[in-house]
This record gives sequence, structure tokens and C-alpha cells, in this order.
Amino acid sequence: YEVMKGSTTDKTTLREFLDGIEKQDGKAQRPGDIVKSSSLSSDELEDVRAQLVDAVADIRGWGRRILRGRPDFFRGDAWQVLLSDPSRALRVALYFRSRLISIGLADTRLSIGLGRVDYLSRSRVSLSTGEAFTLSGRGLDRMSSVAGLAITCPQSAGPVAAWLALTGQLCDSLVSGWTRRQAAVVAFSLHPRDPRQDEIATLLKPPVSRQAVTKTLESANWEAIKAAIRVFEETSWDAV
Repeated sequence: YEVMKGSTTDKTTLREFLDGIEKQDGKAQRPGDIVKSSSLSSDELEDVRAQLVDAVADIRGWGRRILRGRPDFFRGDAWQVLLSDPSRALRVALYFRSRLISIGLADTRLSIGLGRVDYLSRSRVSLSTGEAFTLSGRGLDRMSSVAGLAITCPQSAGPVAAWLALTGQLCDSLVSGWTRRQAAVVAFSLHPRDPRQDEIATLLKPPVSRQAVTKTLESANWEAIKAAIRVFEETSWDAV
């Protein structure tokens, strides 16, 4: 299972835990919270939530069994969503953040927790319990006020635990510096289909040149992020 919380918290489970969990429901969870939500009006907070709901719909279009259900919002600025595929955790987390940054209203902190799920509520993800949820919550609690992405897994995972944590920190350092335009271009680039830059140029509003997309991706350090996503998705979770 993968757990990701909003306030930008994201939680994931390793394949060894997923094998047992999938016998129950085959889902993964992702929680987070919205940054500086207290400065948003009620209408603006609803716009941010709507962006997250739209992002979930987009991610469903990436392929079957990546996400299930709707985001679960609670405590005003906290949110969770259920994932089925832990290998997509980093890509999905970055997509949520890029979507929010691109609209200029808010960002979200994400804490990815990898671990066992003891109980999965079919009605509300936030009512579920287990190691994945605990690690996700701890990861969010330990994040500094300027951090936006944490990845935590059991220490029994060995070197992978440190590698995952470092991956989250490095990606966060790049994402946190994105402009709205950089976030918008990266959001399109995050599609697993790997769209061409000339295609992305026509999808932007207003449309721009391919050269402009290339320049924007370079300034957003897209190649470094893309490499991190590739390694994350090619990781043998069975071996962890």
C-alpha cells in the first residue's frame, strides 16, 4: 500500500507488504496537506481541492489501477488519496504539486509512507490504519516548515530507506523553486506517455513554441527529475 497525505504528505508501501495487502483490496494510499491554507479564502480553498480532484481524474487516465476513489479531505487542509501502484508514487506526488503550483494559489506537502496496512476503510481513506499510515504521519510531522516532500519506509528495508528519503529531499529542492509556467510545463511532461515537446507547446494556454517548452524544462531541471522518476519506477520492489 502507498499512503500519501496532503499538507503535502505522501505514503507508500513496499511490494513485500503489498502482496499481503492486495489480497484484501489491492490499493495504495497517499495523504497530504495544503500549504498556507489559512491564508486562502473559502472559495480559493475549494479551487485548490477542485484541482486535486481534477488531478486524480488525469492520473486515472494514465492507466488502469494507478488510483482508486476520490481524494478524502479532512481537517480543512488535509487530504488523502488511494494508490494501487507503489512504483508510480513519485510521479503522482510530483504531478499533484505541479498542478497546484501552476495555478498560483497554493502548494501541498506530501509524505510518502511505505509499510503494512492493517485496516482499509472503503468509505474514507483517512479512517484506515496500519504501518504505512503511521510512517506517513511521522514523515509529515518531522518535515521542516520549508520542506514539501518526504519518503519514509521501515528501517528493515536497509539502504533503500536512506535512498528513498534522499530522493524525496532532492526532488523537493527542485520542485520548490518552480514558477507557475515551469510547473505547468512539467505537469504535461509527467504523463507516462512522455509527450513530445511540440505537443506540450500546443496544449499550454496560450500555446507557445517548442523552443519555449525546451527552455522552460531546462530551467525546471526536468531531466534530473525525470531520471529520478525512472530509477524509482524501475526499482525492484520485490527485492526490497
